Amino acid sequence: MSMGANVRSVDALKDFKVTLINFAEEARIALSSADMEIRQVRNWLTRDQLSYWQSQVKRCQERVSIARTELHRRQLSQANSDAVSDTDQKEALRDAQRRLREAEEKVEKIKRWVPVLEHAISEYNSQSQPLGDRLAGSFVGSLGVLDRMINALDSYLAMAPPIAPVAPPKAATADSLGEATSTAPRSAKAGDGEEAPAAAEESAPAEAEAGAGAEPDPALKDA
Repeated sequence: MSMGANVRSVDALKDFKVTLINFAEEARIALSSADMEIRQVRNWLTRDQLSYWQSQVKRCQERVSIARTELHRRQLSQANSDAVSDTDQKEALRDAQRRLREAEEKVEKIKRWVPVLEHAISEYNSQSQPLGDRLAGSFVGSLGVLDRMINALDSYLAMAPPIAPVAPPKAATADSLGEATSTAPRSAKAGDGEEAPAAAEESAPAEAEAGAGAEPDPALKDA
């Protein structure tokens, strides 16, 4: 048994298609923005910051080496004279060592943060990759399915409703005229047959009255 199409609103499908297209566009922009930010953070951490602090470690090591050399020279000069002080050289050495420790700590922190960042990026990619594949591949097919559905429903609604068959008017045909002609004599004969007994019944009393009033035949009387 065929079932009728339950068409309620084709506009709802059209509105859904527009909303789906807008969502896909916004999702692509969001994924692209997120990927760009991820690359920027990764480059900033692994290239800019790591490279910068590694170079700072080298510079601080050089400053420490220079400060030690200056302090050693000052101490040699102080051995020959009590008036020579090495306080400034010692302070410069302590400052260079402090800066070296800070740079080395920065490098260690960055090296610890890089695996954490890579793990977070991997988790994000595992969640966003299916959506990106959907938008890049099968999304076009989904729009094609919606287009076919909308076109089919529009064609269905554009069809004119079936017209109920109308009985033709009763016209005088040859067969009906023939039947009417054939039934007319039979009805006439039937009418004559019914009227004949009635006429006989009406004439019978009249004849009886006539017989009663008439004189008897003389021959019959003499006999």
